[in-house]
Amino acid sequence: MTERGQIPEVEPTIRVGIILPEDRQTNVQLDLSNLPDFQIIPGKLPVESPRYNIEVEQDFLLVNGSRLDKLHIRRPDTGIDLEKTIAVHPVVAGRGFHWEKKIRVNLLGDLELTVHGGSLLVINTLPLEQYLMCVATSEMNAACPSALIQSQTIAARSWMLANVEQKHRDLGFDVCNDDCCQRYQGTNELTRQALDGALATRGQVLLYENAICDTRYSKSCGGMTESFETIWGGDAIPYLPVHRDSENNGWKDLSLSTETNAARWIQSAPPAFCGPATVPEDSLIRYLGSVDKSGKYYRWKVKYTQSEITELFNLKLNLQAANVIKIIPVSRGGSGRLNRIRIQYTDGNHEIKSREITSEYEIRRILHPRFLYSSAFIIDHQALDNDIPGKFTLWGAGWGHGVGLCQIGALGMALKGYTAPAILAHYYPGSELTKIYS
Repeated sequence: MTERGQIPEVEPTIRVGIILPEDRQTNVQLDLSNLPDFQIIPGKLPVESPRYNIEVEQDFLLVNGSRLDKLHIRRPDTGIDLEKTIAVHPVVAGRGFHWEKKIRVNLLGDLELTVHGGSLLVINTLPLEQYLMCVATSEMNAACPSALIQSQTIAARSWMLANVEQKHRDLGFDVCNDDCCQRYQGTNELTRQALDGALATRGQVLLYENAICDTRYSKSCGGMTESFETIWGGDAIPYLPVHRDSENNGWKDLSLSTETNAARWIQSAPPAFCGPATVPEDSLIRYLGSVDKSGKYYRWKVKYTQSEITELFNLKLNLQAANVIKIIPVSRGGSGRLNRIRIQYTDGNHEIKSREITSEYEIRRILHPRFLYSSAFIIDHQALDNDIPGKFTLWGAGWGHGVGLCQIGALGMALKGYTAPAILAHYYPGSELTKIYS
């Protein structure tokens, strides 16, 4: 596993969570190609076919009828041999988001299966560069220009090695396979271009003041990236500022933290690298990851009736509200993203009450049945009857938290001929591109 704050001099091996206890999954199927080349631990496990049906039985694994504490499958050291993979299905992709689905993944490296709290825990161990080859075309499609693939790979490598959050250390792995960390769907979408992108950038990271950069990224910033501290709190990070996603910095000095400026920005949809003037939205889906949905990423709207939003808040917040009176913006970051709102509502006794929501993540969680696209939105209260709105419309910008590299913006830059170093310099200003191992 990687160690926080260390700059490795050789390529590390990492551990990736594929099926997590939170998935509440109690069965999985493994298909192994060229089975004799694999080492199965324990070796006494009967090998009758390359298919293993695995179920959880109390605190044990039931593997093709055999009861085991754990199962370890070691892949031979054959490098990037796509004929020697472990197919695992079903695996959750888009965990907790509105695009969630179950997919089949083909994995390089070794696999460990155990039971944790009555559910499956599946961990994939492999060299970092093999992992990164798969991340590039899990996050975005192989149709993307090589400059995008390379910049995505360097950002993914830097984020992985910075290892700031260490979200899953208690479960014994470095990162999970999904949007919580970085998308990793094995070799499903792996192409020659993705392989070349990883090979061309091998060992390259972004540094700032002799430390590996915490290179956050999201799908679409909506034309203005957000600052680190707005989303996660704490001190400002110099290379993760509010930053105009355009050659034209006409809005550079205009903070979108005020309601007037945020409304003007969201409703005017000025040109940007991630905007439809650069990457038309009817062609965008061919560049996105395989689990992404087609849609409007730069500007969007979501509508709710009074009954729908009341039901949603009661479900997500247990408000026991009779009606929602108003959703009040309290605090915005420089990209217009809300990190604090106040919900005003009436209870069953017709008393007016309020609840504050104090993070960008929580705002997105409660304002959508699954997860809202971003928190950069304005609210239109409509069809008022005795101060009670009958309808609510959210007009929004971007998909994701908006900090660091904007994937659609980086795509737009690549399509316009920018190189990977230029793309990274745009999204992580002041950072230095450095090769730390060969």
